Amino acid sequence: MSDFKRLSLTGLLLVLSLAMLPVAAAKPSGLMQTPLTAGGYENTIVLVTPSNAILLNNLKTAFEKYAREKLGVSVEMQLIRAGSPECMNKVIAWNGAPEADIFFGGDLIYHWKLKARNLLEPYKPNSAYYDELPMVFLGSPLRDPDEIWHPKLWWGHGFMYNTQVLKTLNLEPPKSWDDLLDPKWRDLIVMCTPSRSSSTYINVAIILQNRGWDEGWAFWRRIASNIGSFVQRSHDVIELVSKGEYAIGFTYAQGVVINRQQGYPVSIYMDPTGFIVSGVSLLKGAPHPNIAKAFLDWWYTPDAQQAALEAGAFPVLASLKIQGPPNSTAALLREYLGDKDNIYEYLESFTNVKFYNFTYAEMVYSDVSKLFDEDIVAKHTDLKGAWFTILDARNKVRGYAGAEAKLNDAINAFDRGDYSLARSLALEAENIVTQEKARQEMITNIAIAVVVIIIIVAAVILVIRRKKSVKS
Repeated sequence: MSDFKRLSLTGLLLVLSLAMLPVAAAKPSGLMQTPLTAGGYENTIVLVTPSNAILLNNLKTAFEKYAREKLGVSVEMQLIRAGSPECMNKVIAWNGAPEADIFFGGDLIYHWKLKARNLLEPYKPNSAYYDELPMVFLGSPLRDPDEIWHPKLWWGHGFMYNTQVLKTLNLEPPKSWDDLLDPKWRDLIVMCTPSRSSSTYINVAIILQNRGWDEGWAFWRRIASNIGSFVQRSHDVIELVSKGEYAIGFTYAQGVVINRQQGYPVSIYMDPTGFIVSGVSLLKGAPHPNIAKAFLDWWYTPDAQQAALEAGAFPVLASLKIQGPPNSTAALLREYLGDKDNIYEYLESFTNVKFYNFTYAEMVYSDVSKLFDEDIVAKHTDLKGAWFTILDARNKVRGYAGAEAKLNDAINAFDRGDYSLARSLALEAENIVTQEKARQEMITNIAIAVVVIIIIVAAVILVIRRKKSVKS
């Protein structure tokens, strides 16, 4: 046999042999599967996450140390950072061939949507601490019965304030949302829009949920009259209030705690109805599934949750006490929780608390974002002009029934978002008072004139009588 024929036959046999070998399913996109270490773990883990840098840095350091010391593997944690909706959309676009292993953070609604699309992998974390978590807490879901999504951390929402600015202005810290309606806060409040910030959206949605659609929008329109400016990011709110450029801003607790620890004179009012649980899930088709599962096992341990606590977050584990040395993030969080050991004790101290309703919030998200941008932000100057015209008229119309009724019409128009009509009606109310005062002044002048005439006539009659008396 010639060398050429022998080589050709050898090549054909090699091709046939390779064709008979089992073929692993190819991934249409995403990352290639990482070879396992001797311990059965990959040496890379990738999180797609909206979480802030301080929290992520703490977790990266803590988990890599845990993997090295407990699992015997040198792991690098990589991060794909984006906003919560964008993180969800990335997972959807990956369509089962993800470039990340875990969706870490974001409201539960995003994890529910991915579960509905069958893009998450069921996994029950191997942790006794996880087993202690209730399925539902005060009516709010905390664990998935199917073990597909899991609770990440608790987050508090409300408004922050700069204590030094308030002291300079001789103002007491606001103690409720309704306190912010006082015109003394005019231009002292800064806000991001709900279309740009999930934390802002939570605050807006909480009010709409608890007060109802019409009353809730009336409230936000009135609050908006005291807002000095709208900013692009929720982080801008924290920075501007911390630096004293504004007195108050709507935000979440973690950023305030971190800045206070760094020396800024800030504090926060946390709405008990504004606490939510964020989620963490294993992605279907994760390129590093073994180390990802090990991460979820680790996440439900005191060490992992302590790393989050040190970054200013509320642990999801009830067994981990929120406590620490003075001025630590734990000590500050404990102060905000009224010296309670954990978030569960704190929330149980309130009665009739209605937790943030994720389903409702998602259902109205598009309408709320659009209406806020178009009816409040875009018309902010008209809104403020109308409301302060109404406030200026309040004292002027008091005691004038017709004017008070007209001003109530103006307030109703404002609460509906018809600022032009509201301002016009408020001015009409003032005009009614002006006309009524003119009428009363005219009546008074006539009465005075009549009295003067009567006095003059009486005086003349008296003089005539005296003259007659002298003649006689």
